[in-house]
Amino acid sequence: MNPIIQIMMMALIGALIGGLTNTIAIKMLFRPYEAKYLFGKRLPFTPGVIPLRRDEASTKLGEIITGHLLTPEVFEEKLKSPETDKLIMHFIDRQIETIETERLTPDYFLERLSPGLTEKIVTSFNEEIRAKVSEEGRKLYVRTINDIMPEDALHAIDNKVSHLAYDINDKLVQYISSDKGFHDIYTMVDEFTEKRGRLARSLKYVMTKESMTERVQTELLKLIQQEKMINIETRVIEDEYNKLKQSGLSELVTNSDLDNILNSIIEVMQQKIDIRKILNTPITDFNKDLFIRFKEKGKYKLKDNFIEYSGKNMSKIMNKLQLAEVIKKQIDSFELAKLESLVMDVANKEFKMIMLLGYVLGGIVGIAQGILVLFF
Repeated sequence: MNPIIQIMMMALIGALIGGLTNTIAIKMLFRPYEAKYLFGKRLPFTPGVIPLRRDEASTKLGEIITGHLLTPEVFEEKLKSPETDKLIMHFIDRQIETIETERLTPDYFLERLSPGLTEKIVTSFNEEIRAKVSEEGRKLYVRTINDIMPEDALHAIDNKVSHLAYDINDKLVQYISSDKGFHDIYTMVDEFTEKRGRLARSLKYVMTKESMTERVQTELLKLIQQEKMINIETRVIEDEYNKLKQSGLSELVTNSDLDNILNSIIEVMQQKIDIRKILNTPITDFNKDLFIRFKEKGKYKLKDNFIEYSGKNMSKIMNKLQLAEVIKKQIDSFELAKLESLVMDVANKEFKMIMLLGYVLGGIVGIAQGILVLFF
């Protein structure tokens, strides 16, 4: 055979081998997508490199992206940029405008978060009021009045009670000295003389009813105004008052009455704190002056606080978001056929160059082999 033809044949064979080898190698990056078996044994090089190592690759890629590309520092820097500042401010302005023009209520936002959330809050709030009032009421029920009363109120009542005997005496003196008191005493004297027999009736022949009434009135006033009588009254009042203070509510109020009292308190509280009405009140109506101040100054403070808080807690936020895990899941869920098509479209030119290089190198190796065969 002609040496030149022999060298050309070997160059052609080498080029074909080199080019086809690179072509197959490129295809084997993705193909086959699944493992192939023969007689229960998995065939070598199945599945392809990327399908075989996709789990490991997606994990590593997620770690690289979150560890070196999308780091907390990158997000924090972006968050503090003028563009982001302007974007957040624009967003807040739009929300304020919507709240104001559409007269949005807390109920609107709660229902958007979760349908039926408003009703759950109302029910929970009313149940909490009932539970707390009942709990505190039952605690007070077993305590004494002395323990229940606030110290200042108890001190004020003690002072009133200490002067109560003098106040009562003053009222009694005013009553007995009055025309009404005189008339009442006269009536009692008249009944006494008429109902106590002949001896009592004979008194009216010795004294007139008016004179008897005046005498009784005078003696009553003397008796009431004696210091000894006032001391007796004071002692009796204080003894009864101290007994009352040491009494428990359970001695004064029955269980049935307590339930009625607590239900009345609960009903009044639920009416006064109408949580349903509050949640259906437009946000702008809660405090119009406060809302205006928020529009003028408060929104800037809100924006600054949001940026500051997000910046300080970016690491925690990213850990909570688990970006590496999200990236891994997205890569794992991506169809291999689409991934192959995407990679081929992006690196098509480079892959063709690799295949061409295989042909060229294979041809060079074939020429070298042909020369070696001719001379050796």
